[in-house]
Amino acid sequence: MNLSDLQEMARNRGFSHVFSASGALVTCDGKQAKYHADDLTIIDSRSVDAGTDPGDDATLYMIEANDGTRGMLIVPDSFHTDADKADLIDHLRRKHS
Repeated sequence: MNLSDLQEMARNRGFSHVFSASGALVTCDGKQAKYHADDLTIIDSRSVDAGTDPGDDATLYMIEANDGTRGMLIVPDSFHTDADKADLIDHLRRKHS
């Protein structure tokens, strides 16, 4: 499965929005709401391993906000990972472990 396939699967499961992490806040496309990490829950995650260039590997997180908004966050699995996204995912993993 490639990243486009994963995005389509997530949309089919109701994760139709795209979350973006910036500092301590998470925003969502098409919505004015801003979320803190404590407002979010990882429902599922799937990884893509292209098998050739490690820079092409990524994980798609299916996330639900406490107001019912469902969306996805894509995090590259490389040293190019956005620090804000990495911090958010680390926080969400600790919260639910």
